[in-house]
Amino acid sequence: MKKDFMFTSESVTQGHPDKLCDRISDAIVDRMLQQDPYSRIITECAVSTGIVFLSARFEPNTNVDFTNVARRVIKDVGYDQPSFNSKTCSILTSLEELPASKEGKFDEKQLTDAQIEQIGVKNQVTVFGFACNQTQTLIPLPIWLAHKLARQLDKVRQEEILPYLAPDGKTQVGVEYRDTQSVMPSAYRCPYRIHSITIIASQKDLSYPDLKQLEKEIYETVIKPAFTEESIQPDNDTHIFINPDGIDSPGGPASHAGLTGRKNAIDTYGEYAKHSGAALSGKDPIRIDKVAAYAARYAAINIIAANIADE
Repeated sequence: MKKDFMFTSESVTQGHPDKLCDRISDAIVDRMLQQDPYSRIITECAVSTGIVFLSARFEPNTNVDFTNVARRVIKDVGYDQPSFNSKTCSILTSLEELPASKEGKFDEKQLTDAQIEQIGVKNQVTVFGFACNQTQTLIPLPIWLAHKLARQLDKVRQEEILPYLAPDGKTQVGVEYRDTQSVMPSAYRCPYRIHSITIIASQKDLSYPDLKQLEKEIYETVIKPAFTEESIQPDNDTHIFINPDGIDSPGGPASHAGLTGRKNAIDTYGEYAKHSGAALSGKDPIRIDKVAAYAARYAAINIIAANIADE
């Protein structure tokens, strides 16, 4: 990778159709694990106009109402539009009960290191773990800032600071990096300035507010608070785009379909580093493509924390 470059990462709000599917899938897994910590389940979700499709394979040792869980998540996210809401959307399920097995029915706290090493898996996967010292959470600055903007966009909607916002939204931040080895010999590349900020915010009513008011209020209530505690601030040359294509529709599943696991880059490192192609949502903790990704990330975090590397 070049030492002087601009890198962009994006994030989405909890009402984005893909992220909505992730939340529904994870809520079902959570409900399973609440009833039985050793539950085994893989569940996927797809959404479109007025419809939700759930597919799950699980061991029949719990009693979970998949439909009810999905409707609760849709309601909590804030979808109450006629085209998509928790009360009237159709929910289709394809559920497969797997034979009960004793594999994975163990408490790792009671096992020796040698016994843990003997635990096998029935799948294969390539995973990547990454960490860097660009932020306090040891993730790259572009995805960190994109996440902060997305969370703030959700907050101003949920707290009705901007009550006209719909749940669907997307954020994007471009950061310029510069070679700092001449100043800091140990550093390879460091964030230098904010190049650009883009926010797409959907509205419940296309007639209100107009784009000028939306731009002003998004800047004051979303962008400024998100950067309050950041050492690198937008400057006079930072490009700021708020709904660059104009007033956005209510968005959501009625505008574009969603699918579990389609936002892996957002769930990991914002494409700044490699990540596996497997979805992290909708799986119990023993699935190798999920747990190994977290294990690799844990190893990377400890390398950074020990000051062995900058990234």
